[in-house]
Amino acid sequence: MRHIMKRLCPVLLAVLLLTLCIAPAAQAAEYTATQDFINYLESKNIKYTYIGMQDEKELLTISYTLDNFENLTLMCIFNNDSEEVSLRMWEIVTTTAAKTRVLSVLNTLNADYKFVKFVYDESDSTVQAELDMYIDGEHCGRSIYDAMLCIFRIVDEESVAKELHSLE
Repeated sequence: MRHIMKRLCPVLLAVLLLTLCIAPAAQAAEYTATQDFINYLESKNIKYTYIGMQDEKELLTISYTLDNFENLTLMCIFNNDSEEVSLRMWEIVTTTAAKTRVLSVLNTLNADYKFVKFVYDESDSTVQAELDMYIDGEHCGRSIYDAMLCIFRIVDEESVAKELHSLE
């Protein structure tokens, strides 16, 4: 018996160590479009946080630091039909400017940039950026990635950043 235990212990120890070293599998997304986007992000080594399901929408976030802004979070909201995704970058700046000034600046930005919409949230005096897009549920990861880059580039553009920071 002692002879068997001597041989079995190293094997059991090796199995235990291998089990501990294997990373748990990532949680699979429910919607095809979400999973395709996650696969694309992972292929680009981009970190994201999968939040999961809320009110029949699937959510994930991507945190990013840009040249002109720090610690921005992009929320990706996938609808249950896998035909639409909403990208929301909340709290770009908290403004102390008068509402009329904020709306004037945002109207100018919205006239200049047709893909990204800038919005004023009166409840917490913040400015956010939004981008909504129609998607094909399969093979849409690259398109959503390109939309994500679009919103980051526009928000971080020097003239946009200057206007947004002027509202602080």
